[in-house]
Amino acid sequence: MPRPFAAAPYHESLSYNNQLLSYTLVFRSRRTIGFAVKPDGSVHVSAPAGTSREWVAQQVLKKADWILKHQASFANRPAPAPSRRYEAGSLHYYQGRPYRLRFTEARRPAVALVGDELIVSAAAPLEPAQTSALLHRWYAHQAGPQFAESLARVWPRFAAFNLVRPTLFVRNMRTRWGSCTPRTGRIRLSPELIRARPECLDYVLLHECCHLVVGDHSKAFYDLQTQLMPDWERWKAELNALPK
Repeated sequence: MPRPFAAAPYHESLSYNNQLLSYTLVFRSRRTIGFAVKPDGSVHVSAPAGTSREWVAQQVLKKADWILKHQASFANRPAPAPSRRYEAGSLHYYQGRPYRLRFTEARRPAVALVGDELIVSAAAPLEPAQTSALLHRWYAHQAGPQFAESLARVWPRFAAFNLVRPTLFVRNMRTRWGSCTPRTGRIRLSPELIRARPECLDYVLLHECCHLVVGDHSKAFYDLQTQLMPDWERWKAELNALPK
């Protein structure tokens, strides 16, 4: 049986809305064109053998908004980081500071910060999954007031836009730190954010507030974000380096 046709890949680039869009193109024995955006943001295009690179470029331009949307989605996901451990003495973070985990016996489960320790109390020894759930509930309980304080720091930067102040919600999110619905002015933030320094929380909240002005992740969006927080990349990197 003959091997399917597959030519060597081409590395192409084109301009779309003042943004450089690069992709890897391969011609194959297929009837339709296919697009894929990888987690690293790279774009891969498989086109039917016999079509031209110029025709493919036209199809990429038609798909550009979809491609940029998926690249932005991957870019905003927390990067892989070391995994948290839940035995006594392991490090856990609160507002960017490390605390040693210590277990004590008590009638009711509780979590408290004492000195440089994060103390978890329970009536019986806990499994790691139980400790994780207890800590997560504690983070969620602390999150509301801290999110409000962050908004008080961030919101004055948007004074010139005459926007309605957004409503904040604590929301568990597995792959994102936050999300925004511009139409309703609702911003959802992960309670895990309070493990990071307040500057990291401010970065995420400012990012979501920028969507109240620019709904997508275009160049205009990042220009605005950089204008309002020039060092946002520093805080993004620090946030994504937290143990997951």
